[in-house]
Amino acid sequence: MFFLATMEASDVCVEFDSSYAVVRHLNCLQDQNRATRRRALEAVRNEVFPGQTNNAGDRLAPEPRLVELIIGPLLRAFSDPVEKCRELAIMTVSEVFELTREPCSLLPCVVPTLVQRLAQPEIVETSEELRLNLVQLMHSAVDRSNIHVASYLHDLVRS
Repeated sequence: MFFLATMEASDVCVEFDSSYAVVRHLNCLQDQNRATRRRALEAVRNEVFPGQTNNAGDRLAPEPRLVELIIGPLLRAFSDPVEKCRELAIMTVSEVFELTREPCSLLPCVVPTLVQRLAQPEIVETSEELRLNLVQLMHSAVDRSNIHVASYLHDLVRS
């Protein structure tokens, strides 16, 4: 019994440490230096996807608590002035959306950002490749969310 209590406490410490590291990297996304923002996005990506796979060789889904922590700052990074930073943010959100167990919970955050980037009279996203990645993310959202995407259908059609 004592051993189990010790295991649980150490698991909480490990979880706290990884969350602390992610928060530190997320704070760097506000830095003026573009290289710092890029390194922070790469570090967040490495924290979310540490290279762990299951027995079939598929990547493991990120923890829901971690997804809640990173989704907002990553979506704000879609507007970063540096194309590489936008690319890293879009790739990370796309992978999180593909792997998360509850993609419907991300729709209230992801859909407005997609509409902001794609459904404006003037082109907001200057890079064609990143616009394609955004459209692929939108397709994934529709595909994985099934009926839950119905309330966002009007916005998605505008995009």
